Amino acid sequence: MAQLRFAWRGRKAEILAVPEELDLITADSLATRGCAAISRCAQLLLLDLSGLSFCDARGLGALVKIANHAEAAGCRYGLIAPQSQVAKLLRITGLDQRMPVFSTLNEALTRLTVRVDAAPALAN
Repeated sequence: MAQLRFAWRGRKAEILAVPEELDLITADSLATRGCAAISRCAQLLLLDLSGLSFCDARGLGALVKIANHAEAAGCRYGLIAPQSQVAKLLRITGLDQRMPVFSTLNEALTRLTVRVDAAPALAN
């Protein structure tokens, strides 16, 4: 599973690739990796869902755990490029309302940049 660290508007950012299947076997590992990225002082964490074709309740729980950890740490986060069946699952469960979902990396960076610029107190 790939991981990319980069600078985004002077902030630490990471993109984590999510495995093809997010289930009982892989969910805990993703949650651990996501929380570790946030703990390394990432100020932006994006989860690349482009390769994810199956997600069960345990996988959804891992996404929620990462979101909770990010919010507690003041880290911006989002899900990028979900395949249609995963996007449908996020809609059905209402998690698309809980977690920001973006079609592309560029959309995520653009929209999160606007949010940061509109709220300077959060940008520090």
